[in-house]
Amino acid sequence: MVAPVSDYVHVSQALEDVLALTTGARRTDVVRAREAYGRVSAEDVRSPSDVPPSTISRMDGFALRSADTTRASQASPAVLKVVDDVALGEQPKAKIRPGETARVATGSFTPDGTDAVVPVEEVSVRGDILEVTRPAERGSHCFATGADVQKGSTVVRRGSRLRAQDVGLAITLGIRKIEVYQRPRVAILATGSELTDSDLEGRKTRNSHGPFFAMVAKAAGCEVIDLGIARDKREEILEKLRKGVSSADLVLTTGGTSMGPFDLVDDVVRRLKPSALYHGIKMDRGRVTGVAVVRRKPVVMMPGPIQGALNAFILFALPVIQKLSMVGDETIKARARLTRRWEARRKFSDFTKVVYLNLTEGEGGLKAEPLSAETESMSLLVRSTAVTVVPEEVRSMEAGQEVEAMLIPGISYSA
Repeated sequence: MVAPVSDYVHVSQALEDVLALTTGARRTDVVRAREAYGRVSAEDVRSPSDVPPSTISRMDGFALRSADTTRASQASPAVLKVVDDVALGEQPKAKIRPGETARVATGSFTPDGTDAVVPVEEVSVRGDILEVTRPAERGSHCFATGADVQKGSTVVRRGSRLRAQDVGLAITLGIRKIEVYQRPRVAILATGSELTDSDLEGRKTRNSHGPFFAMVAKAAGCEVIDLGIARDKREEILEKLRKGVSSADLVLTTGGTSMGPFDLVDDVVRRLKPSALYHGIKMDRGRVTGVAVVRRKPVVMMPGPIQGALNAFILFALPVIQKLSMVGDETIKARARLTRRWEARRKFSDFTKVVYLNLTEGEGGLKAEPLSAETESMSLLVRSTAVTVVPEEVRSMEAGQEVEAMLIPGISYSA
């Protein structure tokens, strides 16, 4: 299942094959609830108790039996005896009987026998005698047992990413541990004899793409394995790729995917006997991208120029990560209107296009300015806040046209 670089394959076809051959990372860990933020739950978490565990007052006032105030009026107040004073965090001392009441604070438990609270500003108190001048409705100013969370109810769904409020609720409920899926492991290999991780040496180029994609992968919820730099030598690339395939769920390479004498990545990946391999994808920019599956693990061979590389990450690596994470598509999407006309590059007008956008608030909603620059331009990415993926059959878009803008963690916003 190999396509030469001159025979471009559709993005949808290559992605479908890669996803079908990829085994999801279903390994799990059990972590403390306090450490579960950002992880994906591998279980339905159920509440061990009601919240609140007992009815609490929502006002400073008096807990009473609503039946005792049925006929209360200004002319004939209901007269009740104050028999308890319930402080925050304390259990009421006694059950309230007909004709009795208890002083309560906002957030304190209400005594057994009561079914309503009247605010302190609505009553008259003389010593231990309370006068109520109008009927209290049953349940008024009360937060009933289980009103927020009922015992046995599902508070975290399997496959959901845990947010701060999910963890906060788990802690509130006394849940100490949660089973979560392990983060997908992404190995990143930068290729090219011209690259360096140290200060510039002569005409060396700083390896910025490796750290860049490490940050984007981490923002997508992955654990990153840095394979470093491989020079343009087949055996060196092969050794590092083997390490990546054996230790990670997904391997990303940068550079070495074009057709020059030093573009060796495709050739080396073939030596790993992939079950699928495509080199040459009908996408702009990034048409020399390669994708393969080795031992049920995807290898995304990203071009050296940053826009083509990021396009390959968006169209291929991100869907793979979403499958491996067990959460599906988490990409934030918004509707926005173009500020000016956009037209595809003529030579690649029938390819899938990735258009970078600068989103701004405008009259009537979000506005999207389509950006363009050479494929090597990192500054274009700095100016962009979203992307839109344009299908093969669409060759132009008019000013004012609505598009779907994708906001990608690590690219559109810090995560």
